[in-house]
Amino acid sequence: MSAHTQIKTPQQSSASPSSPVRDTSNTATPLHPVIQKAWKLIKQDNYLGAANILVTANRDPQVRNTLGVCLMRAGRAESAVELYRAFVLMPGTLRERPNICNAYKRNFATALFMRGLPSGALAVLKDIREPDHPRAIQLYGAIKEWEKSLPWYRRLDWILNGTEPANCTISLEFEPGEFDFV
Repeated sequence: MSAHTQIKTPQQSSASPSSPVRDTSNTATPLHPVIQKAWKLIKQDNYLGAANILVTANRDPQVRNTLGVCLMRAGRAESAVELYRAFVLMPGTLRERPNICNAYKRNFATALFMRGLPSGALAVLKDIREPDHPRAIQLYGAIKEWEKSLPWYRRLDWILNGTEPANCTISLEFEPGEFDFV
């Protein structure tokens, strides 16, 4: 990853509308205590350490999202996909839960893309219906760059059939994942 998204603590947050990080400083919902504890490690880029703390917490969506972001940033995309699949999708289906926030869905799309499943990432992004969101724009751009990196015959198969090569490698030029509390 060549570019990094600056992370601010909830008290310092001043995200602009174009930032991939949402400003929730005016919300009355307090931050989960486990997230507060993990945040110290996240600020030090110790994503595995934070994940080890978060995995012991309850199944609160905000905690699970934070865990998923830490897994992605630690290079554990497969674990992040399984985590997001379990709480973004309804059990036993490929349908998204109706009350899940779009940041969690974008994170699911990012994890799918990092796992080498760009068609899955595109399907999730399409269902969100927020193509102008800064993170969605970044993901669409990353998919286009990946597409350009394919050999001509693989690119043709991708364009015509939506078939991604097995074990395809993915490169992101941004830090994956959105925390929904900064």
